[in-house]
Amino acid sequence: MLTRLFANRKTGTVAPSRIENVTSARRSEDFARPLRAHVYREATVTLESGYTRKGIVLDYSDTGLRIRFPTNEAMPRLLTVNARTVGIAGRAQVIWQKDSEVGLKLI
Repeated sequence: MLTRLFANRKTGTVAPSRIENVTSARRSEDFARPLRAHVYREATVTLESGYTRKGIVLDYSDTGLRIRFPTNEAMPRLLTVNARTVGIAGRAQVIWQKDSEVGLKLI
């Protein structure tokens, strides 16, 4: 074994169950939301008036997605989202908005 350069402290062993809990991707019932896939893909949002805005999908799940827009315009409550690159298209509800990022719930 190699000797340590800056200390004489011995490293302890880590229980394998502890590592498994941190690195596993399983979904626990304690989570408030499902696991999300992180991406950086283009999406188009269409408002009721027909106005469209392009944004970037930052992450998504089966139930919703987070989109970042280039400007901080306020979004209406209901809209249509088209993010075919991640396989999402349809009606959505704005759940939260902070600056140029919007959280959408698919309906």
